[in-house]
Amino acid sequence: MVGGSSEGSEARFAAYIEALGAVLGHADRQEPMHDYCLGPLMPIERKSVEPMAAVTAPWAFNPRA
Repeated sequence: MVGGSSEGSEARFAAYIEALGAVLGHADRQEPMHDYCLGPLMPIERKSVEPMAAVTAPWAFNPRA
């Protein structure tokens, strides 16, 4: 959105993710789904799985596993 506030965008994204999470039905699925949706929006050069995992869930990412 050109000229939109990042706060408004973040609030809309959070509401969207919350609505999707409600459909999933399991709380333990909501955080991975949030990361899955957030990954492509991150300002990183490569949009493949490993770089996105390293940014969205660095505590769970082990590139040598």
